[in-house]
Amino acid sequence: MKRLSLLALIASIWGCTEERFSSVLKYQISISEEVALDFSEVGMSSEVPFSISPLDNNNESFLVFNNFFRRLDTVFFSLENNRIVSGLEVSKEGPGGIPSFDIFSYNKYIGVIYMNGNSFFYNKDDYTVKLNMTNELDNGSSSIKSIYGADRRNGTFQISSDLGSYFSIIIHDNDTNVHSLMSYDFDSKNFHDLPFSFDDDQMMKQDIQFKNGSVTIRNTYAPYLTVFDSLLIISYPFFNKISVLNLEDNKQSDYLFESELFKTQKDLPVKTDNSDYEKFSEEFTKWNNDVHYASISRLNDKLIYRMVFENLGSSKVYLELFNNSFDKVGEFDLTALQPDLKWFHITVEGKILIQSSKDPDEDIFKYYLISVDEL
Repeated sequence: MKRLSLLALIASIWGCTEERFSSVLKYQISISEEVALDFSEVGMSSEVPFSISPLDNNNESFLVFNNFFRRLDTVFFSLENNRIVSGLEVSKEGPGGIPSFDIFSYNKYIGVIYMNGNSFFYNKDDYTVKLNMTNELDNGSSSIKSIYGADRRNGTFQISSDLGSYFSIIIHDNDTNVHSLMSYDFDSKNFHDLPFSFDDDQMMKQDIQFKNGSVTIRNTYAPYLTVFDSLLIISYPFFNKISVLNLEDNKQSDYLFESELFKTQKDLPVKTDNSDYEKFSEEFTKWNNDVHYASISRLNDKLIYRMVFENLGSSKVYLELFNNSFDKVGEFDLTALQPDLKWFHITVEGKILIQSSKDPDEDIFKYYLISVDEL
């Protein structure tokens, strides 16, 4: 049963190469009543972050990592069939064992791909393929290579599609602070550089650090990566830019958009002495309390969306809608309809699931389903 609905009015939407305007009501949204799913049936907690990945193209079922039992369980979120089922333990030992990981992604071609800060793991012929980025991409400098691109706060990382036998990642060289977009081919087992230009200037302006010996603490300004078929989509947590690399012609397109509801970028932090923790902590807190963009997601075969948060405390949550040409076709203040919203969100059968913040219950995962309908 739908509670509330809202219409979207678009005005003065800008792209990077042309100015685009629309004043036509195109979409409306509606939000369901709160839905509950008992996570305690499989020993999970709704208050402990988890990694999740869809099992099918329709987003009907999902694999979710159960941290308490080191197990991949299966969950269904639809109103008609919401349930969670225990799965198989992810063994650490043996030929097919998987070392420690913090996020995973399901690929129809190869199965589950597990990741930590600098390594990938997947099973092939009952054995574990282990790819340490520092070793695989060693250029003689021994610089640590880190894996970027995941929306780790949301527990999601869509690194591949079913159109090809590859996955894509962002690699960060810790010594040079250079980002590279790369793909890995499961058949040839080779990495390939992809022609892409990151917005390094903006990232450098947003970067704040604290160093204590060999340990560096920094804010989470790293870019996101989302793979849609033959498109690689790069976006950023600190401003509204979206960049698209089409693998069919290796052409990059960049887009910027205006908004009447939220800021288009975070305020630039004041650069501090890397050894002054008190000043770093002050700037770090200010940075987190500013606007924050989530990664890009696909809603259906016509629409793409992004959640925008007033700050990391999720006091206000907004929804941006884009068509397949990356024209912005709608924006909504979700908290004007439902104030009890958390960060976690995912596409479920053409709707947007977003977690409820009302009356938290460790055993019960509470959520709403957002419908987007064309007028």
